[in-house]
Amino acid sequence: MLELRHPILLLLLIPALWATWRASYRWGIPHERPTSRLERIGARTVPVALAILLALAAAGPEWRSPVRGQAPVVDFAVVLDGSSSMKALDDGRESRWSAARRLLKRFIAGRPDDRFSIILFSAHPVTLSPLSADHGRLRAMLDRLELDTRDDGTAIGSGLMTAVRRLGDSPARSRVILLLTDGAQNRGRVSGEEAAQEAQQQGIRIHTMLMGRPGSESLYPIDGGQYARLKVDTDPDGLRRIAALTGGEYLEADDPQGLERSLAAVDRLEKTALPVDAPSEGRPLAHYLLAAAAFFALPLAFDLARKRGRKPPLWMGT
Repeated sequence: MLELRHPILLLLLIPALWATWRASYRWGIPHERPTSRLERIGARTVPVALAILLALAAAGPEWRSPVRGQAPVVDFAVVLDGSSSMKALDDGRESRWSAARRLLKRFIAGRPDDRFSIILFSAHPVTLSPLSADHGRLRAMLDRLELDTRDDGTAIGSGLMTAVRRLGDSPARSRVILLLTDGAQNRGRVSGEEAAQEAQQQGIRIHTMLMGRPGSESLYPIDGGQYARLKVDTDPDGLRRIAALTGGEYLEADDPQGLERSLAAVDRLEKTALPVDAPSEGRPLAHYLLAAAAFFALPLAFDLARKRGRKPPLWMGT
């Protein structure tokens, strides 16, 4: 698609065309009046064509074509639960924490045109990464991330509000918060629904994902390499309300395979439900116009050099 970077400069065409049409160039030796039809046509059209080419070149024409990864298609804020309950092993082999990090890395790798911000929360939210398109750095950060349970708790509302602020100034047409948690809110001054209302006002969708089996016991590692069965309070109805307020989806992931299916569902939703303009890059075309202008300017320059120093005849003033 052809675009102009400085379309306002096309206004230069008005004085340029007026001047070149009113004062047409005289071909030939000054003491001879141009008589051939070609000379008369050239006296009018060549300077006009030169003016048009120069004005178009000044306007900065460029040909825009689709390109991957140069502009945000969807901006995601991933809000990840970092409370101690994420140590649970729902399948007896892999913890929720390990599965969440592993599958988030795969999710990020599968969306190369998107930007991601990662927010970790327990009793308080911490922004691990602002919006970034550097997916390699994001995956490396998830690899190194460890669970720290010294400030334990589940402040869902505070985590969501931090994500809303991160996406507030995003230029992307589609902005999405992805909440992964396995518990009910028990810390923080902001409720999940209050944060969802703020997101809804800003046009941000929230997909909520409950990890673990609601109301059931799960295996938790304890000192000495042993395991205990514990039950964690969950709030699936609250997560449903948060998602519904913003037009998002509530998903359940009762084991690593369920988490993988849930992330795949989010991937499909954000690729089909809200199409956005494809990013593009521009290829400048001004140098082609300048080359054409030089083609028209050369014969004029040679003819003017030949006439230099000669006295114009009386007929050129008529």
